Amino acid sequence: MNKNLTLTFAGDESGDVSFAFDKGASRFFVIAVIATPAPDDIRHLLTALKVESGLSSQFEFTFGHLSKTLRKRTLEGLAQAKFESWAIVVDKTSLSDAFKVMRRYEFYLFFVTELLRQTPSEKRKGATLILDEYGSAEQLYTELNRFMKAREIPRHFKRIQIRRSKSEPLIQVADLVAGAILRRDSAGDAEAFEILEKRIRRVYEFRG
Repeated sequence: MNKNLTLTFAGDESGDVSFAFDKGASRFFVIAVIATPAPDDIRHLLTALKVESGLSSQFEFTFGHLSKTLRKRTLEGLAQAKFESWAIVVDKTSLSDAFKVMRRYEFYLFFVTELLRQTPSEKRKGATLILDEYGSAEQLYTELNRFMKAREIPRHFKRIQIRRSKSEPLIQVADLVAGAILRRDSAGDAEAFEILEKRIRRVYEFRG
């Protein structure tokens, strides 16, 4: 993508932040961000998919709730869209005790900021970042800025917005990317990942 374009980033997660593995907590936690110079084109793409599939205008594209057929159709459409993506994968069984005593939003924000650190700074300059609500929107916004400052990660973004995934298709696309990676790593099923692979610039495996 042309580095002079102003990009819109959107991020979402797949898996959970719990360490209660005996109660069904996921082994892996994934956060993905997408970056696009044409956010409205992607929004229109998902709207068109809803119409073609006879879905409600309020339908939310989430990896875990799509039928296999609809998921394949959606991912194949997105594979042709103008966006690129980065993701971070965390194997929670390999983390130190320090991570186990973090509050949920602290755990989440640590890895959000770790991923942002890995995205090219020139692409973040002047861009908009949209994140899914994770608890209180006001708290998330405040704490994200605090984490970035404390970890000495230049913000670069011109705007940071917190929205509900149901109302923001770009977050839903990030969910689909994260879900495809989680399915690959947790279930050994790479079909969805391979469809989107050419849109994914890098998947970072966190080794804390």
